[in-house]
Amino acid sequence: MSNKEQLFVITSNKSDIKLSLDYEYELDRNQEYELGLKYFSVYNSIRNINEKNNQIKISTDNGVRFKTIRLLPRSYEYIAINEYLSEYAGSVNGKNNIEFESNLNHNKIKLILRNNCQVDFNVENSLNTLLGFDKRVYTQSTLAPHKANMENDIDVINIHCNLINGGFFNKYKRQIIYSLPTFTVLIGYRIIEKPFQTTYLPFNSFMIKDINLEIKDGKNRVIDFGNEEIVIQLHLKQKH
Repeated sequence: MSNKEQLFVITSNKSDIKLSLDYEYELDRNQEYELGLKYFSVYNSIRNINEKNNQIKISTDNGVRFKTIRLLPRSYEYIAINEYLSEYAGSVNGKNNIEFESNLNHNKIKLILRNNCQVDFNVENSLNTLLGFDKRVYTQSTLAPHKANMENDIDVINIHCNLINGGFFNKYKRQIIYSLPTFTVLIGYRIIEKPFQTTYLPFNSFMIKDINLEIKDGKNRVIDFGNEEIVIQLHLKQKH
């Protein structure tokens, strides 16, 4: 390697990135190297609702018939859920027959039911944990028994890289090259992370062919950014 440092700019619309270089990039085996993250950017479109938590049953005739509603996977606030459900449950005098209302004092959500409507959370891939409700049928307006979890426990963005040694998350050893809070900007705004001072971790190979990056949450789940383009810039340099 003639240069003492190298920059890798990687783009992808997936959070599980597998990149193969055109050729094997060999490093000087008499030197030590380290790798750090210089730049990370993506629109904050984290899908808190996906195929595993997007279903609810509703009735508009006092429980005689129930219809299963499947929300399209994307980023939702409870107000957006209200708009989605209003298409199926209807409204009277400008008020939705089924709607969720935030209670900021308790960090809970209240379910409002009007005009003989009912809600059944006891379904597969239910919305219940996101909104703080138990898996049962609700026949009247009720304050959720549990705190809302609209972030779906996605409170941290961990960027994993196969080329480094070191990095822990809690007690578990992970190849985490960088970590940042999830909601540094509002939904729909671009996350732009440029560390003031790059932290470098030991490079674990003298041959670079494949660069694998995974963007995960605190539960080690791959984060779904809804097909938005992700940009990552890595800096490789000799250790002094």
